[in-house]
Amino acid sequence: MSCDLPDEALFILDVLYKGRHFRTDAGYHSEKLYKIYIKKFTGRSCLSIEDTLQILMNDGYVAKIRKKKVKYYIADMKSAIFALKSHGYNVVDGRYRKL
Repeated sequence: MSCDLPDEALFILDVLYKGRHFRTDAGYHSEKLYKIYIKKFTGRSCLSIEDTLQILMNDGYVAKIRKKKVKYYIADMKSAIFALKSHGYNVVDGRYRKL
């Protein structure tokens, strides 16, 4: 691994990246993220979602939006793309615009 992120953290980054949650006003709902995370990582001994999100926030990949319900978004796009790309996830280089 080029960056010291566990598989759980890379999964969360990938979910946020695929949903294009890059702005402070357009975050991913924490309840949806919890459901997706639990569905993917049940039955295995892995980090809890709170621990995984804390790792991502401490490293500066993800930030929290405090509204009625907490939302998350990718705060450092360059680092997130580098981490995902170095671990084999599909990432679009440059800007992506729909025609």
